[in-house]
Amino acid sequence: MPERHEKLADGLRLILLLSGSRAGRTLNELAQEFGVGRRTIERMLAAIREVCGELEQVPSDEAQKRWRLPPSPLARVQPLTAAEVAELDLAARRLAAEGLAERAALLRGAAEKLRAAMDARALQRAEPDVEALLANEGIAMRPGPRVQVPEPLITTLRQAILATRLVRLRYSTGRSNAREHLVEPYGLLYGQRPYLLAARRDKPDAAVWRLDRILAAEVTEQPFTPRPGFELPKLAAQSFGVWREPPVEVVLRFREDAAREAANWLFHPTQRLEPQPDGTLLLRFTAGGLEEMAHHLATWGEAVEVIRPDALRARLAALGAALLRRHGAAAPAEA
Repeated sequence: MPERHEKLADGLRLILLLSGSRAGRTLNELAQEFGVGRRTIERMLAAIREVCGELEQVPSDEAQKRWRLPPSPLARVQPLTAAEVAELDLAARRLAAEGLAERAALLRGAAEKLRAAMDARALQRAEPDVEALLANEGIAMRPGPRVQVPEPLITTLRQAILATRLVRLRYSTGRSNAREHLVEPYGLLYGQRPYLLAARRDKPDAAVWRLDRILAAEVTEQPFTPRPGFELPKLAAQSFGVWREPPVEVVLRFREDAAREAANWLFHPTQRLEPQPDGTLLLRFTAGGLEEMAHHLATWGEAVEVIRPDALRARLAALGAALLRRHGAAAPAEA
């Protein structure tokens, strides 16, 4: 980014920080925030005064003066509530906990902008409630490892999706050396793993590409025309999990002691629940993705039975047999 653009971005960010802080900011705090010296901050503040008018000095018992920008009158029309502000912060924390640092940063930036637009009195009333909500709502970490995705990668892929330009991927399958692919990017899918939904030029259908296996991505200058019917919500709704087999009718029976818990789960948007006279629960939906279904159903153990399709029963049985072969025998003695 050219230096003048960097200075503009820093100036706008400084305006947001000064507008979104009820207590104001000291020169030392701002210098630390931007990683510059006090004199640089003083020059930036002088430039802001020329554009935005005088800063307000916030009363404080501290030796250093605290400064803020008065908010816009438009902010008084419909101020944010404490719950809304807190939920933005919590959502950013959830994204960060899932390893999606760049998306978390975008949400934190949106929260800063909204705070900057709030009336000072509304912000003053909301802040104690925001702090209380944040202190009493945590993020339950998912057990197990999380996929790490380089932050610039999602930005690059989003640029290509919005511009409808081909992307050159250097991709590793995990079993062979990395290869280059020229693909049409259609969307990003977030779940246990993040994926790119994209189609190769020489293939009639789309496929998913694991972001953690994309070693490099380059947006080309070549535009592409999106293929008819390749809308992401429509395609994603046909699958269980990520992607993508011809949809089949799935029927599951949950045992009586698991029926209530299963009824609280959304397995698929097309699901239908049918409580049975014996207390069990039949659950029906239509989707592809039998491999992912089998892995999920394995977590229910004996509480679920696959009625159909037979292919799903077979996959679940094969998964159980593989686990039994690996872990059924006594563990070898340590050396």
